[in-house]
Amino acid sequence: MDKFSLDGILSIVNDELKKRNMDNYGPLYPMLRKEDNKLYIGVLLTDWKEDIWNKDNNIKPSAYVLLDVNNFNILEINRTEDKDFVKGDIIPNKVLDNQKELSEYSVRKSMEYKKYFMDDIKNDLLPIQKKLGNALNNEIEVDGEMVNINDYLMANMEPKITEKIDELIDLLLDFKYGSINFYYENLIKNIIKEYNEKNTINTDKMKICAEIMNNYYYGVVGIDNFFNV
Repeated sequence: MDKFSLDGILSIVNDELKKRNMDNYGPLYPMLRKEDNKLYIGVLLTDWKEDIWNKDNNIKPSAYVLLDVNNFNILEINRTEDKDFVKGDIIPNKVLDNQKELSEYSVRKSMEYKKYFMDDIKNDLLPIQKKLGNALNNEIEVDGEMVNINDYLMANMEPKITEKIDELIDLLLDFKYGSINFYYENLIKNIIKEYNEKNTINTDKMKICAEIMNNYYYGVVGIDNFFNV
């Protein structure tokens, strides 16, 4: 388990797909599967041409891979038409609009940060700024009209502030979603460790993993079926 990484699992699967001339398949992020009270690392496969992030597509993976949880050896590669991973009815992806959550968070944070910076520029002046402003009666002439110095400075600074805030928001979102992947990988490690040490499969934690993958691949159906918990 020391060398376990989800990116490493993807490399193993991609190498095997090349050997089998299955280059038209693209692997989703590694998951887990409970089958006959045994635990496997699983990788769902979809066609490269399919848009798995479009929530209206309802894509069912057309193949899947099962790997040993200890040595990461590939145990099975199955096309779903030959051996389906779905038992019973296929479970739809219940995530309605993941991108809406992302965009709402982005807009909210952008407004908060912009307000903070603009308020700081307007209200938190250095002593020398106050002295200079008072000497000019806080006004300057622009195109023949007298305008407030702070209003003029803010109008000129706002586009630059907005640009920098957008960059900051992008960095923040990268961190948020990067940290989710970090939590997800360590949760899978934890489930496998518990399985090896106690011979139990923690289905509650597996359901959390399934929820994360449903939120990420919101154009894919059957993820809950694949985890099989």
